[in-house]
Amino acid sequence: LMEAARAVEAGEYRSELLAELMKGRDEMGQLARVFDSVARNVAARDRQLKMLRVVIPTGVALSAEKNFNRLLETVVVESQKLTNADGGTLYLLEENQLKFVILRNTSLNISMGGTGSAIAFNPVPLHHADGSPNHANVASHVALTRKRTNIADAYEAEGFDFSGTKTFDARSGYRSQSFLTIPLTGEDDCLIGVLQLINAKDLESGVIIPFASDDVLEALVLLASAALDGYIREEKLRQEIAQLRIEIDESRRAKQVAEITDTQYFKKLQDQARAMREKK
Repeated sequence: LMEAARAVEAGEYRSELLAELMKGRDEMGQLARVFDSVARNVAARDRQLKMLRVVIPTGVALSAEKNFNRLLETVVVESQKLTNADGGTLYLLEENQLKFVILRNTSLNISMGGTGSAIAFNPVPLHHADGSPNHANVASHVALTRKRTNIADAYEAEGFDFSGTKTFDARSGYRSQSFLTIPLTGEDDCLIGVLQLINAKDLESGVIIPFASDDVLEALVLLASAALDGYIREEKLRQEIAQLRIEIDESRRAKQVAEITDTQYFKKLQDQARAMREKK
């Protein structure tokens, strides 16, 4: 019970902690069952409060943001805060590949993309040259499957190629360990991009730990996806309207030219110009 109480205080309570005790039919079993019910209610209340304090204001800010670069940065920064992640990368889908748009790392003081410096890394292709899907890279795998991937330690993970990550670590002296890679989708499950969080840290010790499942993060991802999807759709609509205006203007100019060249005055000028050329 003391261990369960400490877990409640730390926000890490799970019913499994009292599973054996709750099986008892004595007073201690009854106490454990009451404790479990109260603890689960506390956890639910904490999630709701966190949702109110963090996710909803962030969602409003994302929806109101008119600067696309700041919008991209906010998605990564708020996701890092929520998960206490040391690093974060945001990719956007562009011509069948994932383009780096935001790259951040607190320990290495890296802030690239968005309103910061440009990112020189090559995009991650979703397919190989022969047309086969690229499941070796965890980001492209998540984009192709639309399923999030949680990796406790990249150096021990099987099925993915982390050679690029290891090369980066060797050059920078960093140690990339835990990864949480999440697909960002819009309407009709249309892929927008991929969010990748790196190295979750224990709040007290600072030790790198695996990313935990979090309903609040799930809500933030949904709001972020909706904000990105809405902005991209609006931008596409603005471009289509601008193109339509150009086509209308060109059509109007063509019509005006045709009307001018069809007048008797213009034809007379043409005859005069022709006569002058012949005279010369």
